[in-house]
Amino acid sequence: MEINFECINCRIEFDCDVGLVTLPEDSLRPHFENEIVCPSCGKRSMDEVLLTELGQSQLTSVTLAMEDSNVYDGGLINDFGGFEGECQGCDTIQELNDLVLCGTCASKLDRDLIRQRDWDYSSLAYGCPEEKLEDLRTDIIKHYGKKYELIAPPKEKVKKKKKSRVKMKNRGKRR
Repeated sequence: MEINFECINCRIEFDCDVGLVTLPEDSLRPHFENEIVCPSCGKRSMDEVLLTELGQSQLTSVTLAMEDSNVYDGGLINDFGGFEGECQGCDTIQELNDLVLCGTCASKLDRDLIRQRDWDYSSLAYGCPEEKLEDLRTDIIKHYGKKYELIAPPKEKVKKKKKSRVKMKNRGKRR
């Protein structure tokens, strides 16, 4: 099974044959039969690479294909999410994921989650060491901007102006 990664060190995107993919019950991370090898830097650990948008789709397809099995045998899965329908983000008819989003909108949602630091819900932040999460957010903002792409930005709290004591005293004198 080939999965697309980005090396944190050299920033090169590459495909790597990871072999069989398993999901151990005692871990939240997938286990790969083969090591991850960057063409520039050599062997890398999961903490030294990021899943690209394509890699996320590939890994999601693998885990969806596993269903009852704990091992993916390397067969080809080309679709994004398994069914076609209207994307809830862009209203186009495309292959959809479990959130009823196309690949483009799912990527936008993931970047928005990183912008607001919802690391637990972001597939890009998956496997990223805690000390690198802010760097990931900085990179997203650098490449795609600070503005939210899919979700509504959080409402800014409006501060109520306090009435001055002088105005309140004057009100009492007018009566």
